[in-house]
Amino acid sequence: MNVKLTRREFLIAGTLMTATVPLWLPSQETAPVNAPGGRPPEQGTEGPTFHHRVTWMGDPSTEAVLSWTTRAAGKEHRVYYDTESRAGKLEAYAQKQATFKDGQYKYVQADEAYAKPGFYHHAHLTGLKPNTTYHVVYASDGDASREFHFRTAPAEDVDFTALAGGDSRLGKETPTVHVDRRKMNERMRALFESKDENVLCLVHGGDYCMTAQWRHIERWMTDHELTTTADGRLLPVVPTRGNHDSAIGFEEMFSHPTLDKPFYFKTQLSPKVGIVTLNTEISVAGDQRDWLAATLPAMRNANRWLFAIYHRPLFSSVRDVQDGAGRRNNWAPLFEANNIDIAYESHDHALKRTVPIRASAVDEKSGIVYFGDGGLGVPQRKPDTTRWWLQPPGIAQAAHHVHTLKFTKESLRVQAIGMNGEVLDDYTAKPRDLAALAAEATKKH
Repeated sequence: MNVKLTRREFLIAGTLMTATVPLWLPSQETAPVNAPGGRPPEQGTEGPTFHHRVTWMGDPSTEAVLSWTTRAAGKEHRVYYDTESRAGKLEAYAQKQATFKDGQYKYVQADEAYAKPGFYHHAHLTGLKPNTTYHVVYASDGDASREFHFRTAPAEDVDFTALAGGDSRLGKETPTVHVDRRKMNERMRALFESKDENVLCLVHGGDYCMTAQWRHIERWMTDHELTTTADGRLLPVVPTRGNHDSAIGFEEMFSHPTLDKPFYFKTQLSPKVGIVTLNTEISVAGDQRDWLAATLPAMRNANRWLFAIYHRPLFSSVRDVQDGAGRRNNWAPLFEANNIDIAYESHDHALKRTVPIRASAVDEKSGIVYFGDGGLGVPQRKPDTTRWWLQPPGIAQAAHHVHTLKFTKESLRVQAIGMNGEVLDDYTAKPRDLAALAAEATKKH
């Protein structure tokens, strides 16, 4: 079906464009390849720099990686930045930073029908001021983007919201106009633009595309630009690696100069909110489990709110119940011993919230609730609602969604927001009484 939309505006490569737009339904149909670089025509043309984005790992109150794409390799790539707008006049910006990593996205024969080659550029900004808006321009060989801006994470104990979600890919190999992903990105932009939500970042649970090869990630990054606000505010991403992200393109799309582990790391969103990002695509035992065991105690002691995010679930809503056994055996005891507050999962393509779980049983008093299962555009599946961990007060359904995690001193409110802005689930947790939990654990032993 071909529906014509007249005068629809798209934010592509930092430029608002108005066009007559063919919108393909359903989202699995193949897109024409008659636009520059094989880009679907409704996504417009690109500037000399495009795919402007921000990645967070480590301490996002003082650092960030700013990344972009060009069609030519170029010789000189820099980010110009300041705490005041300089309207794109490069010489007026107080600071500039050269890239630490540049190169061509790996290009294979299957990419040729859908995308021209592209080159990645990553600049690491350090020494930033917490909770501060930075105005930035991406420049390659003198060709500069429009001015964008992003806000660093707070260094004070303040309220904020993080978005969480996973599985923004399609269900087939051929690159297409991914209508559902674009709709979910537009929903995230609406949340990001809302002053009531106070959104800081997106914590992505993995599976960005069908593969992490260029013809797919090129379109994911183009679609991610739809999360950028009309006034140019960029939505930072805390990335997780999924099973469809195994190709080298994932490491070309997301990079950090201090990442010394294969995409498992910790991130401090505020002085009292910490994230542990894990990698289900390597051994969940061995070095990764040892790192998790060594990392969680200090993070638990330092944070009011501590959560883990990873791709493949411990408590699946769709797949065989034994699918997560290895992860449950290796990670759940550490989650429970360190009393993390929630866990966020993807991979199954459904919406779920489990009952509170401890020691493989319902524990309303001190159990951990597992959220997610992936709804940022991937075709949804019907969950198995007979599983014990999905019984009331747990929930499960097939529904595109993104979660809002609203952190305050008094509570953590987790809401599942549907494609049209409807609230699909609403859950509130109170801060854990760690002293009481420790005393209870001592009595049991």
